[in-house]
Amino acid sequence: MSAFSDRFLIREPSTMISEEGKKKIHDSALELMETVGIRIHSKTARAALKKAGASVDESSMVVKFPKNVVEDLRKKIPRSMVLSGRTKEYDLPVDGSHHYYTTDGCGIFVWDEKKQSRRQSLLEDITKTAIIGDHLPYLSIYEPMVVAHDIPEKIHVLKGMKEAFENTSKHIETESTTTPEEARAQIKMASEIMGGVEELRKRHLISAMVCTMSPFILEGPSTEAAMIWAENHVPVHITGMAEMGISGPATIAGDLTVNHAETLALACAMQAHEPGSPLLYGSVLSSMDPRTGGYTGGSPESMILGAASAEMARFCNIPNSCGGIGSSARIPGLHASIENSHMAAVAAMTGSEVMNGLGVVDGSTLLSYEQLMLDHEIAGITLKTYKKIEVNNDTVPLDLIKKVGIGGTYLNQMHTLKHIREFHIPFLWSTEGYDSWVSKGKKDLMEEAKQKSDWILKNHEPKKLDGDISKSLDKIIKEF
Repeated sequence: MSAFSDRFLIREPSTMISEEGKKKIHDSALELMETVGIRIHSKTARAALKKAGASVDESSMVVKFPKNVVEDLRKKIPRSMVLSGRTKEYDLPVDGSHHYYTTDGCGIFVWDEKKQSRRQSLLEDITKTAIIGDHLPYLSIYEPMVVAHDIPEKIHVLKGMKEAFENTSKHIETESTTTPEEARAQIKMASEIMGGVEELRKRHLISAMVCTMSPFILEGPSTEAAMIWAENHVPVHITGMAEMGISGPATIAGDLTVNHAETLALACAMQAHEPGSPLLYGSVLSSMDPRTGGYTGGSPESMILGAASAEMARFCNIPNSCGGIGSSARIPGLHASIENSHMAAVAAMTGSEVMNGLGVVDGSTLLSYEQLMLDHEIAGITLKTYKKIEVNNDTVPLDLIKKVGIGGTYLNQMHTLKHIREFHIPFLWSTEGYDSWVSKGKKDLMEEAKQKSDWILKNHEPKKLDGDISKSLDKIIKEF
């Protein structure tokens, strides 16, 4: 694979749950799937599961899953895949050894740092963030980050994807799809770029987020969309969002159990409909604020839930897309960065393969160009921190250490010149001394972030789509 994907390699994950604990959660989820069942509002999914051996009550739409059916379907899930870029340079192997970062999606407001207020999000915000995302070295996957209020509701998903396709060569994840018709149209668009549906099945230019509805519901149109994604081998991030104390039990293990059952239910539906279709166990779980019942995406419980979900995915031998940088801070800045730093560290430590959420705060509703820069810096630091430590004759230069001896210096050694290039250099801020910082205007971090994003927009030119392909995408949108 490319040097781009190599920068996201991390060391072996740590564990938070014992093997006995993971088995308890898994077995409990299987029991719930068999006795309580999952209400599935998709006729296509119910039919496929019935054929696979599940018990289906059409009047209530509740599907009950015998344990052997779940385990048989689970074995059909591919353990690895490649999330492809428009060019192979940006291909991302999902094989258990990498830790990738995405932007977040579905924001409805944009933060104006100068005015200290928010405005409605527009299509140009997708264009701009796609250009920035194309440039950022530690951003792996671009997700259209906002809902474009200046675009008719019926086509805003497709227009957002068109801007993403035009302005980044990286892999694109679509989050806002709510109908099978939207899924089909996006598959047409991606197929135009890749050279046909069969090529898209081989090279996964796009992947899709599909959310379950806790507790124990698979909503109709989005699940029908999941069946369309499955037919075309578009990888699906199955994203449970059970909230402790509201839509899930008020314990970490209990919330994980509910989420595990929901995730396996949609995974089984996909495999029953299209065996071997790629998917990721993609949980973004949270806890409620015990004082208000509000969402707290950056709580310690939420961080643990995301990391532990990755463990449950590995227990089932399923690729994962768990946890996320997604602070519940109301505005960008210090609060969001503190929470996001902890979330990134815990997710990397426990081996989350795809980490969702750069650049959006306040429950994933508020895009901040400045926070995107800060979160990207957090990603870079996290990746460096969790790199595997290489121990060999070059990294332990015994002869050199003897040569320098007592009281010497390594500054003038070729070994230093070689390896200093591997040191982490901040992308955003300067490491110069205080006097230099003062002489350059004493800029605070938010100002630095704003200037950095402005610089990227002014200087970075993404590789555009071929003109004929671009026109074909416009035609697909018009026909839709």
